[in-house]
Amino acid sequence: MGVAEIIIFGVFILQGVWCGDWSVSLPERTEALSGSCVTINCRFDIKNNFDKDLTDSAVGKWLKDKDNILVFDSSNSNGKIKGKITGKLGHKDCTTVFYDVTSDHKGTFYFRIEGNGDLKYTYYQKYVSLDVIESPSNPTVKMFMGQMEVQEVLEGNAVNLRCSAITLCSSSPPTLTWRSTDRLPLNENNRQQQQNQTEIISDLNFTASHLQHGVTFICNITYQLQNRNATAQSNITLRVLYAPKNTSVSVFPSDSVLEGASVSLTCRSDANPAVLNYTWFRENGGRLEQLQTGQNLTVNVTDRTHTGRYYCRVGNQHGTQNTSVLLDIQYAPQISNSSSFTLGDVIVCSCEAHGNPSPKVEWHLSGHPVRNSTNTFINEEQLSSTYMRSIITLHPSLTDNLQCVGTNSHGTTSQQFRMSPQETEWLNVYSLLVGFAVGALAMAILWVTTHIYNRFCKTGQDDKTGLVLNYEDRDKHVYGNPIVLSPAGDATPNDPESLHYSTIDFTNTQIKSGEIRCVSSPTTDYAVIQRYGQMS
Repeated sequence: MGVAEIIIFGVFILQGVWCGDWSVSLPERTEALSGSCVTINCRFDIKNNFDKDLTDSAVGKWLKDKDNILVFDSSNSNGKIKGKITGKLGHKDCTTVFYDVTSDHKGTFYFRIEGNGDLKYTYYQKYVSLDVIESPSNPTVKMFMGQMEVQEVLEGNAVNLRCSAITLCSSSPPTLTWRSTDRLPLNENNRQQQQNQTEIISDLNFTASHLQHGVTFICNITYQLQNRNATAQSNITLRVLYAPKNTSVSVFPSDSVLEGASVSLTCRSDANPAVLNYTWFRENGGRLEQLQTGQNLTVNVTDRTHTGRYYCRVGNQHGTQNTSVLLDIQYAPQISNSSSFTLGDVIVCSCEAHGNPSPKVEWHLSGHPVRNSTNTFINEEQLSSTYMRSIITLHPSLTDNLQCVGTNSHGTTSQQFRMSPQETEWLNVYSLLVGFAVGALAMAILWVTTHIYNRFCKTGQDDKTGLVLNYEDRDKHVYGNPIVLSPAGDATPNDPESLHYSTIDFTNTQIKSGEIRCVSSPTTDYAVIQRYGQMS
């Protein structure tokens, strides 16, 4: 398109604006709540040659249906429909409000303008259809993440629920409220509300949680009319995506079963979307051993080796979760080990029993239970959760028909301890021989100790005889003159049996020890005393 063509085209547009024409702008249809009011947005245009006749004193009228029944006149307040033109006719704004709308107001409406002079025109070429309802229209509820409308949301993300409804020209504005089917607490700080001439909006903001999945949020609007309140509501059900939660394992018939019975484990979990895979593991030696996949794990014939902790791992595209259960295989008691031995003049018997639950171990003599007493002593030791050991100490004469008995809720087992009379007699003889040997050994040790003491450690200081030493030379022997004392303390030199000889040798060598060695005989005692080093 050339420049000349553009100029000509612009002239034609301006000519149309300047020239004007008979036209009106109206909504095709509008809705009014019975008992309320309704606003009809309206603008019109006239031919330019009538502009001088359009003043603020112009009158706007509304004709109803094809019968052209006059129902509203802005210059007459006694019309069939009470209302008011809120626009300025001099500015070609014919917006009108109808009050106290009833079902009789339903129909089509045409606008008519009357000004000064010949300005009188009805706009039949366009009309508005008014629909009167007894109940308000439901609000609209949508879910948003950011600015994008969504149908589902991942757990942990921010969510905005928006409720919107049309406003009415009633004296009081409508109110929007929220509630949920599961009565979840809704924080007032998370709500925002805004309103304009045509719409009211309420936003509910929160962080999505798996607890909100499947929860329905309801938005309620209340209009305060002249003689009554009118309400309407809409709802939205949240679809929250999340990883498995609350995973658990159930055991049938129970997690404690008797050996040989069948047991089934079932894994359940809450997830959205639903769990895609189930994997079973068993704890073995501190590590997890994979068993199989699937929601159920069945052991048709159980034995005690199946006791242990079993794990179920579940997962979907948003995560995984583990849970476990302890499987307890129970069985009747069994005696696994027993022994007996002698300790002095008593017999000690040991008995080990195992079972699940752990067995109680008792001792019976001739069919009667044995308790701790002066003749018997029983000691018990819990070896593990399933093993029990009991030790009894008793006299050999009480071992006839001695029995170890293990009992739990699933049965009883026993083992006999028997000793023949010959064995008992031999044990008595053996005990006697051992006692005799121990006594003889003690006497022998005592005699040897006494002999050694008398042989090597007894000195002349125990005698009643005194010895007088005469020192002559440093390098020579020193001889002592014998003086024999009588029992009364007098010397008896003529007594040859009491004569003592002493030899003392002092050698100028380094001191090695201070030992004094003694030798004695029934008649004569010889003493050798050596001193090493210088005399003081």
